[in-house]
Amino acid sequence: MEATALSVGKSVLNGALGYAKSAFAEEVALQLGIQKDHTFIADELEMMRSFMMEAHEEQDNSKVVKTWVKQVRDTAYDVEDSLQDFAVHLKRPSWWRFPRTLLERHRVAKQMKELRNKVEDVSQRNVRYHLIKGSAKATINSAEQSSVIATAIFGIDDARRAAKQDNQRVDLVQLINSEDQDLKVIAVWGTSGDMGQTTIIRMAYKNPDVQIRFPCRAWVRVMHPFSPRDFVQSLVNQLHATQGVEALLEKEKTEQDLAKEFNGCVNDRKCLIVLNDLSTIEEWDQIKKCFQKCRKGSRIIVSSTQVEVASLCAGQESQASELKQLSADQTLYAFYDK
Repeated sequence: MEATALSVGKSVLNGALGYAKSAFAEEVALQLGIQKDHTFIADELEMMRSFMMEAHEEQDNSKVVKTWVKQVRDTAYDVEDSLQDFAVHLKRPSWWRFPRTLLERHRVAKQMKELRNKVEDVSQRNVRYHLIKGSAKATINSAEQSSVIATAIFGIDDARRAAKQDNQRVDLVQLINSEDQDLKVIAVWGTSGDMGQTTIIRMAYKNPDVQIRFPCRAWVRVMHPFSPRDFVQSLVNQLHATQGVEALLEKEKTEQDLAKEFNGCVNDRKCLIVLNDLSTIEEWDQIKKCFQKCRKGSRIIVSSTQVEVASLCAGQESQASELKQLSADQTLYAFYDK
């Protein structure tokens, strides 16, 4: 590879990374509410720099790698320009405080999301096309990529360190049976997809102590595309099944009757509900509306193969911990309110 192209690319990338990780840029991201995207972008830039240094050591002269380095350089320019643009606008009081606040916030969020997608796409091209030989010494599948990214963003690295050094793991049954009287969401994610994940959750669901504490239980596989009516119907049937088999044999109800029975079940009783195979945050946004008045110490267990979805379901203040329950196929983590 031409030394000048690589040197320029590394120089631009170092500049963008230095600005992105500066205390000033982090403060701007905090005030604009874009911390998560900002952190992701900074981490991806750092990974790109490592790949670029690997290319330099290997003296890779391929045209494909040259093209990738150019794309990294252009992306780094975009990142630095965007972050500086946000900082400049934030210094203008009128820009953030007049009635167009919501519109401007939406513009910033949209621009940051587009920037994140661009950074992620350029970063993944190295893995997708095995551009840098050093990064392809072992084949990296999509699940492993997800695991690597997760350790940097969603607290998995801290949870793994706590489990290894201090033996800090949580028991899923104990999380379910905690004395908190508010609705509690516990999201479970595994490092290698859903292998063994359903089995572990099912064991906790069938635990005798859990069954005593939660006589009203329902296990629902989230269908794709998501059907709100089928979801509610399935929950009502299962929650009513504890009152007798007649509930399962009733004729199809109107939407009004279904809504009334559902609210009576989840709002007035202590329930344990498992949502299996939740794949998008949009699905969760629809589902959680059904439980806005749910109290009585109910629990919702979310099973997802997407670490970001699991983290968001548990809430912004959630923490991640490794589960004591062991799977032969992977390590499982729970996201839950602190």
